[in-house]
Amino acid sequence: MRQEIYQSAIWGGRQRGPILMTGLAVIFMVIMAAAPAPLQAASQVAEIMVSDKADARGVVTQHQSKFTSSVAEIYGTALIAGAKKGKEVTTELFYVTQNLKVLSITKDLPNDGEETLTFAFPKPPKGWPAGDYKLVISLWDGATKAVTFQVK
Repeated sequence: MRQEIYQSAIWGGRQRGPILMTGLAVIFMVIMAAAPAPLQAASQVAEIMVSDKADARGVVTQHQSKFTSSVAEIYGTALIAGAKKGKEVTTELFYVTQNLKVLSITKDLPNDGEETLTFAFPKPPKGWPAGDYKLVISLWDGATKAVTFQVK
């Protein structure tokens, strides 16, 4: 009798083996389907720098917060993290002293990932008016960053 029970248990296990493996495979697939997708890096303006000096590529390497009214150009560099090729980035320059938008430039990002954007604002015909300025970089997804500077 014991041997019959033992053989029946072995035989039952052999018959249920494929069912058990199928069940485990289904559970594994459900777990994998429910797992979150890999995170995409969120876009952000990591840094903005302005200066009256830029390297040969137009990149500002050291931020400057005060300018003279006679400076020929004010250069800017924005470091974008999580860039998406073809997405728009808008650069706006405001003359805060009189609440005016001086200039707006929109560019498409050339690559994905980390991107360095450069821009330059030429001196107005009568020189830069003295006062406070704000430079705002806006990304396609609403992320923004601003930096302020003064002209004396």
